[in-house]
Amino acid sequence: MRVLLTGGTGFIGARLKTRLAGAGHDVTIVSRGPAGDVTWEPDAIRTAVGASDAVVHLAGENVFARRWSVAQKHTLRTSRIDTTRLLAEAVADRRPGAFITASAIGYYGTSAERRFVAGDEPGDDFLARLCVDWEAARQPAVDAGVRTATLRIGVVQGLGDGALQKMLLPFKLGLGGPVGHGRQWVSWIHMEDLLAMLAWLLENEDTHGEYNGTAPNPVSNRELSTTLGRVLHRPAIVPLPGFVLRLMLGGVAELVRGGQHVTPGRALTEGFSFRFPELEPALRDLLDR
Repeated sequence: MRVLLTGGTGFIGARLKTRLAGAGHDVTIVSRGPAGDVTWEPDAIRTAVGASDAVVHLAGENVFARRWSVAQKHTLRTSRIDTTRLLAEAVADRRPGAFITASAIGYYGTSAERRFVAGDEPGDDFLARLCVDWEAARQPAVDAGVRTATLRIGVVQGLGDGALQKMLLPFKLGLGGPVGHGRQWVSWIHMEDLLAMLAWLLENEDTHGEYNGTAPNPVSNRELSTTLGRVLHRPAIVPLPGFVLRLMLGGVAELVRGGQHVTPGRALTEGFSFRFPELEPALRDLLDR
């Protein structure tokens, strides 16, 4: 299959490119940098979409890259919504076989009590509204009848970047611990399962609509900290006060403090199988290498 991939030089995308190429797919990368095969110029996008059997769209500014200033919020929105709309319009015009897009479990908002599944209504904070508009930008492709599937991605457990990499140093120094009271939910997924799920959506012609990209067993922030400490053979008892987190991260700290319990019931029902449904084996796979 000829696959056009955006975000193909990022934390998830670079690994997905390797996986798809290893499975025999011909992958073309869209990027503003020199590592790309196609630029984001609209005519180049339309031509590349027309030469592809499927489009996988992962591009977007990292939510945790910077504090959420007014300018950064604008960047978070435009890097997702504008690119998705551009691709969706090209997909609607050129009609490849599939359009696979990323979103985030931030769609649901945060809650200590609710249990979210695909099909639930969105939240009403900044990230939830961003995700709603991000997903709405797919509509030209949907209206054109192109099979469109979206994965709402949780907290990715992988090395090289992301949440786990940022946690390793303090935990290795024995300074790790839960955030605040530690009862907030963390809906996580091992990188290998995330890549497998994206490939499953791409290759399975029966998939469409929205899916949650999370493992079946969310954990509390305290359990995450305790398990990571155990895997690293370090104590994990030093709590990080919420006000310190907010000083460090600004508005994005509310995502960490609020938490979300999100499960992938629809993917499981439709036949997807997780290699790492439990947290400790997932962390040991990553950190015992």
